[in-house]
Amino acid sequence: MVSQNGRKRIVILGGGFGGSYLAKALTKRSLGLDADVVIIDRHNYFTFFPLLVEAGCGSIEPRHSTVPIREFAPKAELLMAEIASLDTEHQRVHFHLIGDDQCRAIEYDHLVVALGSVTRVMPEDVVSGVREHALFIKHMSDAITIRDRTVEQLELANAIDDPEERRRLLHFVIVGGNVTGIEVVGELEVFVREASALYRNISDDDITFTVYEFNERLLAALPENLSRWATKQLAGRGIEIHTGAGVKEVHADHIVDSDGKVVPCSTVIWTAGIAPSPMLKQMTGLPLNKFGSLQCECDYRAVGSENIWGLGDCASVPGPDGKPMPPLAQIAVRQAPQLAANIAAVMQGRPTKPGGVELQGVLVPLGRHRGVAAIKGIHIHGFFAWAMWRAIYLLKTPRFGRRMRVLADWTLNAFFRKDYTQLGMNHASRREMVRPHKVHDSDEC
Repeated sequence: MVSQNGRKRIVILGGGFGGSYLAKALTKRSLGLDADVVIIDRHNYFTFFPLLVEAGCGSIEPRHSTVPIREFAPKAELLMAEIASLDTEHQRVHFHLIGDDQCRAIEYDHLVVALGSVTRVMPEDVVSGVREHALFIKHMSDAITIRDRTVEQLELANAIDDPEERRRLLHFVIVGGNVTGIEVVGELEVFVREASALYRNISDDDITFTVYEFNERLLAALPENLSRWATKQLAGRGIEIHTGAGVKEVHADHIVDSDGKVVPCSTVIWTAGIAPSPMLKQMTGLPLNKFGSLQCECDYRAVGSENIWGLGDCASVPGPDGKPMPPLAQIAVRQAPQLAANIAAVMQGRPTKPGGVELQGVLVPLGRHRGVAAIKGIHIHGFFAWAMWRAIYLLKTPRFGRRMRVLADWTLNAFFRKDYTQLGMNHASRREMVRPHKVHDSDEC
């Protein structure tokens, strides 16, 4: 695919937070850039990640936390496709359109790698069974799968007579006491306990939540006083917390922790960090560091390249202090205009400027109208921190109409009970109403 109008072309690999915000920045009139901008992503939307857990647990409608790329960056073109390979010598990306097996190619003048990250899974000889038996929380389908799995376990637990098995079915283990892990356990615990009121055979004592965190305290990104407060709040709700401990085996019906203890459970949610997209290793010609990230200069340009750039979670870009900028959504969003300005500078014959984005703050909702926040040296906890989290991310939600939908969801939830039904995303669930063979009166289950 060659540009038909003779204009320069910027191709962005990945339409997540970083890629979509970059496309929007590149097409702003104030930048004065005369070029075609093309995004390649397998989806035509990106997930507003701060609202992902709430969308899964029913606080907001799932579609209200997804943002259509074409609507968000209307002046950019979108190819909904899977990337097949990268030819840096001929400046060409090979891809397959979703729903089509034909291999196509698009040429670029500048290429931006913004492929994001995946959940980090340790090698099998370190922690076994994660890919087979654990659930992740990275995409909207993950959040809804956790919701469907939870409702399924409630239905099953309510229908059986064995109290020990009921407790196993309603034991949820979260591995990773970071921001995502604590947000998951905080929201999911509320969801399960509120939903359990609909089941006459389930009591609060049947429900258990356990968090394993390898560090010596939860929420290591927060100051110690906020970490202690959050830990006390969660423990007060009956959530078991194990710090300085991990999991070494994950099975369908139990885990084995780092002390060798066998812990019966039914659901393991793995939130133990992130890793760069493995797709990077499949592309030849890219400079990768030992962690698999695209190694970049301080102006976002890939090391040794003139027209390949990195952005977001998959790129290791040194900040003003020489250390790589953190792989966080708030960082990628603020990197985007800096990178757009540098690409424009190169195309217009001007020097680039070093990037630099610092962490503005960390806000963590704990559920039950409580939260913790550290913003520019100010430490807040309790209801005000939770309200601040909602206010800030409501304002950051793209487009006014989507903000109003999210606000309406939150308002309705304040007066009405949530809907505790499945949404049909748990593909592992059995949906058959009868067994496929003929059942005779003498048959036994």
